[in-house]
Amino acid sequence: MRMIWQGLAVSLLMGTGAQAGALSDAIFAPGAFAATDPAVVTRYDHERSGPEGPGFRPVAEGALVITPGLVEGKPQLVLTHEDAGRTAPVAAFPASAGDPVLLYFLENTVRSMAALTGGSPFYIRNRMRDALVQAETAVGEGPVVAEVKPFSEDPNREKMGAFADLVLRFELTPGAAVPLSLLSADTTAAGGAYRETLTLEGS
Repeated sequence: MRMIWQGLAVSLLMGTGAQAGALSDAIFAPGAFAATDPAVVTRYDHERSGPEGPGFRPVAEGALVITPGLVEGKPQLVLTHEDAGRTAPVAAFPASAGDPVLLYFLENTVRSMAALTGGSPFYIRNRMRDALVQAETAVGEGPVVAEVKPFSEDPNREKMGAFADLVLRFELTPGAAVPLSLLSADTTAAGGAYRETLTLEGS
């Protein structure tokens, strides 16, 4: 499981170099999730809704939990998911890497879209990564709301249904110990049923 998620992290983060926009610089920054005190656990409320389909699993009242720890003296972030009274491990990430909440959210969106459209998760992941890298949303010192439509000009839009107008929305405070307070993926404005949100508890 850990190797799979590390591979996804590389796939989602590769290419965020000289051509990256201001939004990408903020949300993909190494070590952006700086809440590494082992005494402080971070929780996000997690909801996922959409049409029935093979491989698609709704989440009514879930939670993503990030627990800091140490491995060989180096900070790491352990992710677990709670849903319907059950807790399942997700993965562990070095705290010096990209924000694991962002990686979890993006990969869940990729999987949901692939399951509901029959599209290639590799294609979807790459297009989503490219859109985030190129986004030029202005990012300042205080809270920022950014929206990205990764498939608005995609040559394969006609095969994506409502996902062609998928909107990714982020609310973040660059430099905060937990930068992202809200992450959402939404097709409802285009007549779709899929919607997924991670909301920082207490925000």
